[in-house]
Formats: sequence, C-alpha cells, structure tokens
Amino acid sequence: MDFSFLNDSVGKWIQVERGGPDKIKGKLLGIKSDFIMVETEKGVAYVHTPHVKTISEPIVVEQRAENSVQPEVAVTPPVVLESDDFATLIGLLEHKYVQINQGGPNALDGVVLLQREGAVTIVHKMEDYVHYPIYHIKSITWIINAPKQEKQEQKQEKQEQKKENKSGDKK
Repeated sequence: MDFSFLNDSVGKWIQVERGGPDKIKGKLLGIKSDFIMVETEKGVAYVHTPHVKTISEPIVVEQRAENSVQPEVAVTPPVVLESDDFATLIGLLEHKYVQINQGGPNALDGVVLLQREGAVTIVHKMEDYVHYPIYHIKSITWIINAPKQEKQEQKQEKQEQKKENKSGDKK
C-alpha cells in the first residue's frame, strides 16, 4: 500500500495501531516504499507497512515537555538509517542491537547476525539463534542506548530464571 497520504504528517506525532502489543507512538520521520520511520523513546522504529492496520493523529496535540521553556540542553537528533526498502534496511542493521516487534509472543531483542534473501537471523540473549522471515517482521528498532531500567529488568529476569532452575534441580 502507498503511504504517501502521510506526507503532510512528517514531523508530527502519530500512533501506529490503535492498541495491543504492536502500538507505536512517536514522531513520524519519513515514509519509504514499504516502511515508515517513527521516532520513539527507545530509538527510531522502522515499521513494515504491509502489517499496518491503522495510523492515528491527535486532533489536539498535547503540550510536550520539549515545547516548554527549559534550560539549553544539547538535543541529540535521532540516528536515521537511509534505505529504499525494508529488506535492505535490515541489512544495514547487521551486528546492531535491535528490538523486533513491539510486544507479543514474537517480539524479542538481540543482535542482527545476518540477513539473507527473505530472512534475518537474530542472536537472542546469547542463548539461541532466532530466524525471522522478513515479511513477518512488523517493526524493527535499533536500540542505541538501552535504558537503565530495561537493563535492570533484564538482570532481574536472569536472576529469577537462575532461582527457578535451582529450585527445579532440587525436585
């Protein structure tokens, strides 16, 4: 589908999907042949448009913190990868830490190991290789700086898994 109807919305706040695990909120940065780029809190999300069902724009834009008067702070512009199509974009993310999809059972984070015709391989938590057909990837976000809270949550998950494994060994 052609998403050129969003050309006037570039630079504005949007929400991809009305709800659920694939909902993405952020600023629309650009539109390509088969994906759109949305600046989110985690980084730039590249949303594969064949999977998009709805895009919403607020009628009244909320007053955002960035619009209020603040002391001068250097704002780092988002890192945006340039590509003409989604498959080529994924190739640019080789050896980068990414999040595939936003939530749900097929969401994960890991390092893009390699991309080949029609598929990508992700190293997930240094435990397994996950092979995704590119067509089934709804979105991919390059995580440049994982938030501290996220890192702490990952540590807690690992500790809980170790505890569960130890208690399972005793039975």
